[in-house]
Amino acid sequence: MTTRSVAPSHAVNLTKRIKVDGTDRYLPVVFSSNGRIKPDYVYIADGKQERHPSGNYYVDWTDRDTGKRRRKSVGTDPVQAHATQLKMQAELSAVAQGVVIVPVVEEGTKRSIDAAIENFLEEVGLTKQPATLRTYRVALDYFRESCSKRYIEDIVRMDLLQFSAFLKKQKAQSPRSVHNKFASLLTFLTANGVPKLVLRNDRPRFVKEQVEIYELGELEQLYAVCTPYHRTLYQFLLMSGLREREAMYCTWDDVNLQASTVNMRWKPQYDFAPKAYREREIPIPTKLVTLLQAHKPKDVKGHVLVFHTASGKPDTHMLRALKRNAASAKMDPARFWVHKFRATFATMHLQGNGTSPGADLRTVQAWLGHTNLESTIRYLKPARAQTVLDKVNATFGG
Repeated sequence: MTTRSVAPSHAVNLTKRIKVDGTDRYLPVVFSSNGRIKPDYVYIADGKQERHPSGNYYVDWTDRDTGKRRRKSVGTDPVQAHATQLKMQAELSAVAQGVVIVPVVEEGTKRSIDAAIENFLEEVGLTKQPATLRTYRVALDYFRESCSKRYIEDIVRMDLLQFSAFLKKQKAQSPRSVHNKFASLLTFLTANGVPKLVLRNDRPRFVKEQVEIYELGELEQLYAVCTPYHRTLYQFLLMSGLREREAMYCTWDDVNLQASTVNMRWKPQYDFAPKAYREREIPIPTKLVTLLQAHKPKDVKGHVLVFHTASGKPDTHMLRALKRNAASAKMDPARFWVHKFRATFATMHLQGNGTSPGADLRTVQAWLGHTNLESTIRYLKPARAQTVLDKVNATFGG
């Protein structure tokens, strides 16, 4: 006979992460009538039990400071996982009654940093985009180079400060890269229940550089040396504001030439989702519609990519080709990158063209797919707007 455990106040739940119909789920574990965990068994639905030997056990609880639920991996051993659950339950109950807990970590119960990193990266790989996984992997690989300690419980503030210095001096990382990798490490430590280690001024800082955009003369010079394919691609990036990967996986299903719109949608066949998992629709000008009509093959199927290789695969060399074309146009390749088309799109829409006002911030935010307005405000360049220049000339007689 088996029973479900009843969650008391300040409960710490014990679950196991398994795949159900291809989706990862955290399901409650099964306990026998004597209170012992039943190894590998979980409740699926309506009290039904199933045995799932693979997968990690997890504990989750409510953070007393934030009121939010937190979760962390406690390994694959069911007995050890249950012991961890009971220990945390006792500690939380004691804290709720005003008892001060002094953590004493025995050598045998410490968690390996390497194992924790692998568990963390496995979870990121299941829930985030491949690019996000690569970002975390690089940051944590660098941390292991800078830190010789074996256990998470032994990490202290000085290890984080040394990591920051290691990135600057040994890896010659830019200030922004140091900031981003430091933030990735903090996310990893938080996911593993490590208390806050850094002080207010410990986080690496960087100067937020002014957004660069393409000037119209630069674009005309670039287009002059391009093949029709690349000329259309660059104008598509400029007039749609899509990110590089979004353009890479844009299909003809997404393009509505009659309505003059491009839709950014989830593409399960390519394992692609828009950033922040937000689909959106972007209006495009008649000029781009005309270019796409000429670019679109006859009798093309809707799921075919708009821009692809000769074999029909995604064009993953957009940046390489852009720099090659810039060099052919006798311009500095270092000043050309794909995201700059998106920055130009945003800035031009916000500024307007001198005869008509620019679009409002909220509208441009929606077209760009930004989750917060601050990301869009970066593209405002009021000092370069023609209306501002006219006022300056009027003041000083220019």
